[in-house]
Amino acid sequence: MDYGKAFTFMFADPDWLRKVGIGTLIALAGIVLSPILIGIVGFIILQGYGLEVTRNVINRKELPLPEWDDIGKNLVDGLKVAGAILIWSLPLIVAGIPLVTGTLMLDNSWGGDLEGIGFVLVCCATCLAALWGILVAVITPSIHVRIATTDRFSSAFELEKIWSFTRDNIGPIVIVVILTVLAGLIASLIGAAGFLICIGAIVTVPFASLWQYLVNGHLYGQVGANSVARID
Repeated sequence: MDYGKAFTFMFADPDWLRKVGIGTLIALAGIVLSPILIGIVGFIILQGYGLEVTRNVINRKELPLPEWDDIGKNLVDGLKVAGAILIWSLPLIVAGIPLVTGTLMLDNSWGGDLEGIGFVLVCCATCLAALWGILVAVITPSIHVRIATTDRFSSAFELEKIWSFTRDNIGPIVIVVILTVLAGLIASLIGAAGFLICIGAIVTVPFASLWQYLVNGHLYGQVGANSVARID
């Protein structure tokens, strides 16, 4: 596996400037329209475009940066991935209920008798949320790979296959999860750099968003392409 390639592969495409430019404009539209919520559509499209990168890498295409010739497909793919991750993350939202309740109990105005219960609730909810968050992070590459290869939303919830794929590829998956976090940090720095150059952020922030989707998509694709277990 060539993890470093995920960070630069997009620039190897002879037509990268046009493809990246279109993606950057879509990201910019998403940012501009985000106050009225419709902007989320732009980021869902980018999510689907990233999934197409995953699919191309799994299929070992020499130039995995996709064309922007089927935005409708990108939108549908993005909805599949975003929906799957959201559903898998629901326990984190549920964990927020005892966390908030426990925090309120820790408030002195509630009285000392409830502080102990509040402390236990906060500790338990925090630990459970952290553990579930780690689980979701670890299975995220498997979710992307399965949706990319099967083209089915339901494949993200086939627990036995998700588990076996993750277990059999746990080494590369852990590395990929760490690298996606690193990519997020780099994307933040790229976006922030634009604020040092007058209106530069208009370009760097949306470009950084697109770039992160591309890096993640390529990393997930490498896991699928080099998998030691059946994907489908």
